[in-house]
Amino acid sequence: MLVYIALLVLVVDKACKASNCVSATWKLTTLPVSFGKHTVLRCFIDNAVVGNDSHPRVRQWTGGQYYNMLCTDGGCGDPNKYEMLIRNTSKEFDLLIHNFSNSDLNYNYTCTCGFDSCTKNLSVEPNHIMSVPTITQLIKDKRYINNDSMEIEIILEKVNPVPNCSAWFQGRFINDATTSVMKWYTYHNDVKVIYNFPVDSVGCEGRLQILCNLVYRNVSIFDEHIDICHEKEEGTQTMITISIGCAVVVMILICIILAKRHVVLFIRRCWTNGKTKQSANINQDPLLTADTKKQEKERSPILNV
Repeated sequence: MLVYIALLVLVVDKACKASNCVSATWKLTTLPVSFGKHTVLRCFIDNAVVGNDSHPRVRQWTGGQYYNMLCTDGGCGDPNKYEMLIRNTSKEFDLLIHNFSNSDLNYNYTCTCGFDSCTKNLSVEPNHIMSVPTITQLIKDKRYINNDSMEIEIILEKVNPVPNCSAWFQGRFINDATTSVMKWYTYHNDVKVIYNFPVDSVGCEGRLQILCNLVYRNVSIFDEHIDICHEKEEGTQTMITISIGCAVVVMILICIILAKRHVVLFIRRCWTNGKTKQSANINQDPLLTADTKKQEKERSPILNV
């Protein structure tokens, strides 16, 4: 059996190179390709009459990363990954690839029916590939409120193409979200979606959705009923409390400064008044002494008599 398979592979290679896929061909029938979904390769045989002769021709699929025998007449070595779809009298038969990923791309695949075969490389343009994000990471959640707006940051990994995202509140379009690419890969990207929800102009309670458009479908990356009215009131009260506290502290500082200034002025005034009185007393002492001496002189004769 192994010898038969080896000979058959050699014949397939020679037949394909000789005919250049003239008597047979295959094509990808599922576009755009979605990573994580199934993909179908369909083989078309031109010169075979399958099932109508005494020796039915063997139909096979070969390929993949290691170019293995994948399926033969309906039986597949890895049924979880590959499935062969056969129509009894049709010249067409399919290879269904489950959980299609970038590891299935850029490898040769060969479809064979008897001595008719075709080998081609499975390649897809990046703009024909849709990759739904496998990991969604919420950086700032619905409790993050700044300047009367709720800020949400979501990281989408392995997404393609770069999505256009918009926000809907209570079933009504609000505005677009900002999407920026963090890392570029061949067939997918890591992007960050940033959205600022205007709480004051829209509302603080209801169903908020963030939808991203990927080729022909919309993917919801955020869908929750939000109620941040209480958080908003608490934030407002906190700001008011902080403002009042700051005002009180400023008033206390002003009062302390004014009190210190008043004490300094009072001390300076008292010191000035003291100096003034002392000077006045010094100036009055000679006058009083002269008057006293005069009175003593006037009284002296009488006292003598």
